[in-house]
Amino acid sequence: MANIAKCARATAVMNKVKGNDPHAFNRRFLGYNEYKEGILAQQRESDRKFKTIQMQRVMRLAGRIA
Repeated sequence: MANIAKCARATAVMNKVKGNDPHAFNRRFLGYNEYKEGILAQQRESDRKFKTIQMQRVMRLAGRIA
């Protein structure tokens, strides 16, 4: 049963490759901007790390005062 599905998927892929549509595999990336996404992802990660460091600092200071 799995072999039939595997062969059917392979046939579908090959039909797209042989077809007249050169952009068949690129449609999923139409709205993707690597430069923008990369910078935004880095900014989100740095913001998350900064907030974590701030919370650790607050917790340490609260432990010293209490």
